[in-house]
Amino acid sequence: MEALVWFVGLTSLAIYYPSGEHVSLCPLYQLGVDFCPGCGLGRSISYVLHGEIVPSLKTHPLGIFAVIVLSLRIIKLSKLYLQTHGKNY
Repeated sequence: MEALVWFVGLTSLAIYYPSGEHVSLCPLYQLGVDFCPGCGLGRSISYVLHGEIVPSLKTHPLGIFAVIVLSLRIIKLSKLYLQTHGKNY
């Protein structure tokens, strides 16, 4: 189930293309705080998935790292699922 959630999340970000204007649900952003460690990460991941590395790094420096970590997590969970449930098929 976790792998499916991460896969759907990455797929959604691959379909979505970030524009200049965005709506943020971040409470720190809403309060006017200039820096939040999570703000921009989704847009950064979307830029990476569209092959736009420079805008990704400008939006959030950990976007590339997040894509790598989430992709490896999906692969690991999928392999584990196939090892434990693959014998039934």
